[in-house]
Amino acid sequence: MLFRLSALTALAATATASNATGPYALQITGKENADINGYAAACHAGAGIEALCYAANDSLPPSVTEFYYNYTSYNTDTGVPSQPGWITYLLTAGSTNGTITVPSAMQLALTSWGSNVIAAQIFPGLESGTSVYQFENGTLYLNGGYDDSSFNATYPTPIPTLGNLTNFHLCYQFTGGYYYHSIAWVTTPPAHNPSCEPVQLTLVELS
Repeated sequence: MLFRLSALTALAATATASNATGPYALQITGKENADINGYAAACHAGAGIEALCYAANDSLPPSVTEFYYNYTSYNTDTGVPSQPGWITYLLTAGSTNGTITVPSAMQLALTSWGSNVIAAQIFPGLESGTSVYQFENGTLYLNGGYDDSSFNATYPTPIPTLGNLTNFHLCYQFTGGYYYHSIAWVTTPPAHNPSCEPVQLTLVELS
């Protein structure tokens, strides 16, 4: 896969800016199935694309895929970063200049209009990543936005919201052209895909 050196330099500068923290392992634990206990591993899902595959392991393995958390904003006065942010990964790719690393971000990529299951995939670049938040313990969540389950012709007061959602699931699914046991987001449980099991994703700092 070919990348222009100027674009690579810009991406690398973004990835190493002061708003990037890590590296982290991304732990996967089952909410209902205690047998799910492992870590996310980047697995090939197409040209320059990775999926978040499940690797079972009760303890942090000696070799684990490293991720970063890139805050998307910061206080201009203090320089302190603020949430949300992107889950990022340094993709190794070949180019005319040899092997390079390309900062890439996790996206929730819709693959079927008839399903409520959205595969988590990593694509080159950062700005198109899906913004996620983290609790103090590193567990990831998304802001649910409006709760439209009771909307009608009357303007809602107060406006109902869904709060913080942790709808990550571990599913057997297609990610690109590959069939993996990998991470997905279920928009409104239960999952249309019967193999999906609810999980928590937690950033674990690597020393």
